[in-house]
Amino acid sequence: MDVFNVTDQDRNKITDDAVLDYIRKSFGPESCFTSSMRSVGVKPSVDHTAIELIGSDRPGLLSELSAVLTHLKCNVVNAEVWTHNTRAAAVMQVTDEETGSAITDPERLSRIKALLCNVLRGSNHSRGAKTVLSHGVTHTDRRLHQMMLADRDYERADGDVLDEKQMPDVNVVNWCDKDYSVVTIRSKDRPKLLFDTVCTLTDMDYVVFHANIDAEGPEAYQVGHCLHFHLH
Repeated sequence: MDVFNVTDQDRNKITDDAVLDYIRKSFGPESCFTSSMRSVGVKPSVDHTAIELIGSDRPGLLSELSAVLTHLKCNVVNAEVWTHNTRAAAVMQVTDEETGSAITDPERLSRIKALLCNVLRGSNHSRGAKTVLSHGVTHTDRRLHQMMLADRDYERADGDVLDEKQMPDVNVVNWCDKDYSVVTIRSKDRPKLLFDTVCTLTDMDYVVFHANIDAEGPEAYQVGHCLHFHLH
């Protein structure tokens, strides 16, 4: 059994009954987790159309994307954008302006895809842009992790100068006799750090079966025990 002592964002005890109930349901028998390591968790929906975007980051990009969607008679219900190393990934949920439901017309969807790709591509032709349309509800943060990994956002351009003080200290020790690895990470603490760590390890075919996390002041210290699967 693992015990987690948690606080809210202000480091105070959580007293909101709604939040406590949500935590209990998320980890209790009512929660639903798929057994597949590579599952994103897509749930069909007729309420909106999900648009996945990836391309070159630049000032005003989100405003330009919103303007194109408005011109195409689309309402943006929800949007989340990540940027890293001059790349941008976004998951946007849109509906038809007139009906308020998902967009299903193939020709209209093709036009939306083409115009958004043009905006994402911008003047940077060294790396591509991609738009994917789907009718479904995706775990947004999880999907953005996968999109960024597929785009190889971790690759830096030649000439980039790294500040070693800002780099996390990562150490991996393979315990062959116990058939697992111990991953130790010391880094600056921030919101969603644990979630990002687990997603990154999962994308590298590791399964975390036990972890210890300690956050004191601005620094976080994570120790994870992982199993590694070689998928073919």
